[in-house]
Amino acid sequence: MSMRPVGVTRRVRERARAIRAGRALGLVNALSPLVRLYGGTDKLSHGYTEHYERHVGPRRLERLVVFEIGVGGYSSLTPGGSLAVWRDYFLRSRIVGLDIEDKTVRLGGRVAFERVDQSNPEQLAEVVTTHGVPDIVIDDGSHVGSHIRASFDYLWPLMHSRGIYVIEDLSTSYYPTYEGADPPPASSAMGLLTGLMDSVQALDTTFERYPQWGRRSAPQYPDVWSLHVHPGIAFVVKA
Repeated sequence: MSMRPVGVTRRVRERARAIRAGRALGLVNALSPLVRLYGGTDKLSHGYTEHYERHVGPRRLERLVVFEIGVGGYSSLTPGGSLAVWRDYFLRSRIVGLDIEDKTVRLGGRVAFERVDQSNPEQLAEVVTTHGVPDIVIDDGSHVGSHIRASFDYLWPLMHSRGIYVIEDLSTSYYPTYEGADPPPASSAMGLLTGLMDSVQALDTTFERYPQWGRRSAPQYPDVWSLHVHPGIAFVVKA
């Protein structure tokens, strides 16, 4: 009778304990401890977790399709820790990691990985065909302005009401390396947010109640309900 090596057994038990602990933390909307549990992601050091708890936490127990663009690991086949975090945070959801670099993802049946270029609409269309329209998109990908716009322009029109689109690391809008500048160009993530903010303000009933004060043009994004911007991160909510 063969016996499993002690080291392997220990690792299996440790992984099982982590998953149980992770699910418990997800259940109570404790994202910061969950990130500490798995590591391998900078969302806590950037201060993003409290904003995720507020804006996407209320939906964490729903059955959703969640896309994360950019899953870390960089030159390694091993992804960062965020996919494990989202698996345990969105307890009933399908998690799909997208990255331009290949990754080996073994996180259970609810977590999938697709190797795609986020700026390629044809490749994004294949992911949607395979996994469904996302309810939540987290863009932590290349951070290049034109790539961010390409992903948003394709995925946002497909998303359903109450969908949430998250864009991380907005500081890159100011860096030439990421097609940014100071002030940020219209092609950057911050440029996109400016257009989204203008579209939200078009919903102000003042324009209808007092037309004699002046008229305003039609919004560029008429299906944006709200926009929440924090240092480094933004949450766009669909009407």
